[in-house]
Amino acid sequence: MTITDAREALTAEPGASPASGAPIRQSNLWRDAWRRYVRNKAAVVAGTVFVVVLLYCLIAPIASPHDPDAVNFALSSQTPSLEHPFGTDKFGRDLFTRTALGGRVSILIGFGATIAILFIGVVYGAISGFVGGRIDNGLMRFLDALYGLPYLPFAIITLAIIGRTNTWTMMIALSIASWFTTARIVRGQVLTLKENDYVRAAKAVGARWYRILGRHLLPNTLGVLIIAIFLELPGVILGEAFLSFIGLGISPPDPSWGAMAQEGRTVFRSHPTAIIVPSIAIATLVLCANFVADGLRDALDPRTRES
Repeated sequence: MTITDAREALTAEPGASPASGAPIRQSNLWRDAWRRYVRNKAAVVAGTVFVVVLLYCLIAPIASPHDPDAVNFALSSQTPSLEHPFGTDKFGRDLFTRTALGGRVSILIGFGATIAILFIGVVYGAISGFVGGRIDNGLMRFLDALYGLPYLPFAIITLAIIGRTNTWTMMIALSIASWFTTARIVRGQVLTLKENDYVRAAKAVGARWYRILGRHLLPNTLGVLIIAIFLELPGVILGEAFLSFIGLGISPPDPSWGAMAQEGRTVFRSHPTAIIVPSIAIATLVLCANFVADGLRDALDPRTRES
């Protein structure tokens, strides 16, 4: 076959049958997943909004001419305007800038706690599923006992034991009782994958257990872990917002969306914008993360692949 024939085969329309003897373009998991994802309009819109919110939180505090901590009672409780798009709070601080700054804290806590949840869950679940036998049974029974721990009350107890509240302690409190489901998911994936022929072949040639786990099993759970990040993120952000709203999270004057909602609660009758703005920000990020997770699940699930 000539070079011209090969070029025509590669540039043929999608779905068209290749000419006789023409090379067939190889499929790629992530390329196919991306194509399925972009066909999900709701997931694409949610992903775009999610990125816009992240960029807003990163750029707005830098580009804004207003100091987010500057108190000016002459400007207190102003309604939205061109100078202050989200209005001002009861201390005269610009809500547009403080919402972005609070988003940095809330999103940092959300992603930090989610990564900690995944790390603990992956290690626990991978060991349990790979070793199997009595160790697996014992680890799962211990996990069943831990499921009785209430999530938010346990986070409150953790903060009380630590004795201080900041970004790092919030990550610890929100992740310490949230990794159980991730561990079960990873264990199930490992139990399924370790029965495949390529794992048996690796054992037959003398591959060590840590190489089999790190080279063959865990990489094949990557799609599930990506989905788990966007499934865990909304719960962590809502947990941070709840703890801050009841006064146990990030403390003023440091902003977070939960702390801003708590401040707005005291003046919501006369100045509802102060609580509406952080509430909408929390709801937007949570909904977008859920839609993205749903789109990723459909895109990365091989059973949705068209024949």
